[in-house]
Amino acid sequence: MALVRCPIHKIPYNDQNPRGCPACAREKEGGSQASMMQELAKSARRAGGGSTVTETPPVSPGTPQASPRRMSAAARPRPVTTEGNWLLELLWQLGRPRTIVVSVGLIGALGLVLVILSGPAFVNEPHPYPLVGTPRPLPIEPGMPLETVFAILGTQTPQAHPDAASLARYSYGSDLTIDALNARVYALTFAVPNRTWHGLRTGISRQNAEGALALLAPPVEASAPNAAPPELIGKYLAYPSLEQRPRRVLRAEVRPPNGCYDVLVELRPRVIGVLVDGDRRYAAIGPEGTDAEWTVTEIRVVSRSMPGPYAPAVAC
Repeated sequence: MALVRCPIHKIPYNDQNPRGCPACAREKEGGSQASMMQELAKSARRAGGGSTVTETPPVSPGTPQASPRRMSAAARPRPVTTEGNWLLELLWQLGRPRTIVVSVGLIGALGLVLVILSGPAFVNEPHPYPLVGTPRPLPIEPGMPLETVFAILGTQTPQAHPDAASLARYSYGSDLTIDALNARVYALTFAVPNRTWHGLRTGISRQNAEGALALLAPPVEASAPNAAPPELIGKYLAYPSLEQRPRRVLRAEVRPPNGCYDVLVELRPRVIGVLVDGDRRYAAIGPEGTDAEWTVTEIRVVSRSMPGPYAPAVAC
């Protein structure tokens, strides 16, 4: 007895079996697919001595069968290719961890370069501050009793004068002070823009200041400005601080019978804003190529009939 293999169904069967191939016999008898599969399994067990045979779906005669290796390769999912698609390629590259780290570093470096090239930030903080509304007159004169001052501005507690122990200081904010000697006004100093004294107030131009002083006495320049030029910071001319701006002083000496006092008007370049560069702040006076606009920043009226730190001696 010998085993032969069916050329159609590729299964072994006994050559002495009068039916021949069981699968072929079932097909001739019109058997169902299920019964044919059962017959194939039985034949395989008889041929293989009880060994398990993997059942595969029957195929029609003449149909080529794919090899197991080719079938498994076809069953595996095909990898997604990005060749020819720049958008997919870009997204795939951006998703890689190394690409993310490099991209973040490049973005940070680019931001730093942009900050350096853009220069300091400009903040709109002019000085002197622009006037809002109509300035109110300040009717304080040298030699005026303190009771009158208190009636106009309000009562204040006296403070020690930083330069003269004989004087008492009365502060009405940081930019309006009254210095008194023997309960009378020795000096009036103010830098607030909403107060005016004989037509003088902070924020006006040098020309307007000279015109107001001329109504009191001929104005003269009491001090020449320092020669410190502004720095070019970004696109602006600027000074390291407000106090480091150059300073001019105009003086008018009023004498009897019109009075006995000096009027000192401080002039500095107008500040249009502040440049912020890290921890440093600069006082910008204008764009590159412009001239400084001299403006009144402080006004002081000093009695010349009383001794004090703001004048050399009593004049009248």
